[in-house]
Amino acid sequence: MRVLLNAFITFIMILLVMPAFSSQSSGNVVQEHLSIESYEGPQTCIACHEEEAHDALNSVHMQWSGPTPNLSNTDGESLGKGDAGINTFCTYAPSSKGACYGCHIRADGNSGHAPEVGDVDCLMCHNDTYQRTTVMDKDNPITVENILGETRKYIFGKQDPVTGDYTTVPNFDKMPAGTTMVDLAQNVHMPTKKSCLRCHAKAGGGDWTKRGDMGLSSATPSVYEDVHMSAHEGGADMTCTSCHKGDKHKIGGRGIDLRADETAAPTCIDCHEAQPHSDKELNRHANGQVACQTCHISEFAKGGATEMSRNWLEPHWNPAFCAGQGGFVGHEIKQSNVKPEYRFFDGTSYVYNVGETIEPNADGTYTMAKANGSIFDGVSKIVPIKNHWSNMPLHDETQQIIAPEIMQMFMIGDFDVAVQKGMENMGLSGDYTMIDVNAEMLITHGVGPENTALECQDCHDMSGETPDGSRQLSFTELGYHNWPEQVKNCTLCHEPKDSLSFTKMHKEHTDGEENISCQSCHSGEPTGLVMAPGALCSDCHEYKSPNGFDDEDHKHHIEKGTQCNECHIF
Repeated sequence: MRVLLNAFITFIMILLVMPAFSSQSSGNVVQEHLSIESYEGPQTCIACHEEEAHDALNSVHMQWSGPTPNLSNTDGESLGKGDAGINTFCTYAPSSKGACYGCHIRADGNSGHAPEVGDVDCLMCHNDTYQRTTVMDKDNPITVENILGETRKYIFGKQDPVTGDYTTVPNFDKMPAGTTMVDLAQNVHMPTKKSCLRCHAKAGGGDWTKRGDMGLSSATPSVYEDVHMSAHEGGADMTCTSCHKGDKHKIGGRGIDLRADETAAPTCIDCHEAQPHSDKELNRHANGQVACQTCHISEFAKGGATEMSRNWLEPHWNPAFCAGQGGFVGHEIKQSNVKPEYRFFDGTSYVYNVGETIEPNADGTYTMAKANGSIFDGVSKIVPIKNHWSNMPLHDETQQIIAPEIMQMFMIGDFDVAVQKGMENMGLSGDYTMIDVNAEMLITHGVGPENTALECQDCHDMSGETPDGSRQLSFTELGYHNWPEQVKNCTLCHEPKDSLSFTKMHKEHTDGEENISCQSCHSGEPTGLVMAPGALCSDCHEYKSPNGFDDEDHKHHIEKGTQCNECHIF
């Protein structure tokens, strides 16, 4: 009886442990993996997957740097978070003493030397049960006195004295009891939502903090939170890789504030038709200057509060920082269910890199990440953004943003100490000024169900001059209410007529044979001609001069369907 009882207890224990592996493999266990008898680190995977390991080695996820063809302030050189990258959140990752590398797939952290293929920690993306931790250097604590007059000791990751490498090891305390590395290696799987969110959900230092359109709940969201990712009724139960398909471990998809762009980005029409609506007006918007996200993501931070601003001059103690040792962070303001701001975005952007000079905006603020695009360039679309604000040190002499040694701030709570150390690291000296900075961040996750999409009246009051602040979009700020008086009183092209409602007037001018371009009305006074008058006329006609071009000639060209920007510069 005792033997049977022990056998039964053993069987129950096995059942308790097994789901950790069977659930993540989704019934797709690779039989060859079951022959693995020992795990010797990444080399165990590389023995059979050498090509894939080299592909991963050369990816942005491994390098934290990559080509920048879509940054307007670079020549396409390799840049990223690990190379000249700085942001408006925790500022400068290389000065975080490994804190920012806890979720990095590189097993040795992000030390100064180039990574090697043996540094690729495959299990970070290919086994959701796997957890690891950094070996702490308990023999060399750092002692500081903080702004509260307290003396504290901090222990950070142990680094190789020659290479600067950190050492990571499995953290069995955070894995199901009985887990072994052989179990994990035998039950690897393709990346899941949980795999990606392991790192991306808590970017910026907390759940939902940074991007604003994803968090831990994005793994199992409600339909309202994300109709694509939701497994509930009405949801598509997609994974991250449904859209962000990998090509040799290179993943497409770049936001406004991101530098590297290693492969083609996913688009809505990869899955949806180019004419997705039954309504002609909606299709005109979709095929014109309105991105799908603009109507289908009316608010972000739906699953948790996201950080909207951070003030480094107001230190706040966070006991969870520095691996639970506590640390001072700037004053964070977080919000849920936030209405986006909107920008024109042509797919390229300006993103500040360490060592560059930066110019102020007209109001004296500085933008560290900005969407490129304009209202009538034929490429840009209106997109929703999160506009994150912070303050940063600007070196007075060089007009460079100083990369703070941010761990000094976390330990001591005095941002000036972090700035002074940062100047020393950059070879700078002298004075600096604290400036207000912002970063524009694309909102593209969190599409809601069809019945939550914006409707006409959410953006328009049907007057043609919807005041900014009264509806979802700010039309004047976007450039739509900039028009000559002759356009406003309808005398640019014809004699005054009986007034039509905005909807009917708009339909009459944009449909059918007239098909007048948006720019023809929604623009300021023309600033010139696209070429000299004689050359302009002879471009279409036999004669080489305008020969007394008058209002009738102007109306004749408009009636023929000539668009304003064919002749005029705006």
